[in-house]
Amino acid sequence: MRMPFGKYRGEPLEDIPQRYLLWVLDNCHDLSPTLRRTIEDVLDIQNEIRPRGVPALPMVVIDPWYRQLAREFHPDARGGHLGMVAVNRARDLLIELTGATS
Repeated sequence: MRMPFGKYRGEPLEDIPQRYLLWVLDNCHDLSPTLRRTIEDVLDIQNEIRPRGVPALPMVVIDPWYRQLAREFHPDARGGHLGMVAVNRARDLLIELTGATS
């Protein structure tokens, strides 16, 4: 995977200095779960948020919740950009925290 933004944009994650990748993890709160996991893999960080023995939450539980909130907070439905950003971030965090699967 290549870095999608910043001063190392387009470079393979493996070629980016570790201190920069650590900075990204600590300071970029809008990272996709996939990019976050890939950076953690490159840094060999074993960061399991979900406790052992807790089953992954299926996406069939998260998706209806997300769609309902998206309908309420979408800019086309008299919501705002920041509301939709918050809904998307909440979905990403829920997926990350629960290890949701499709």
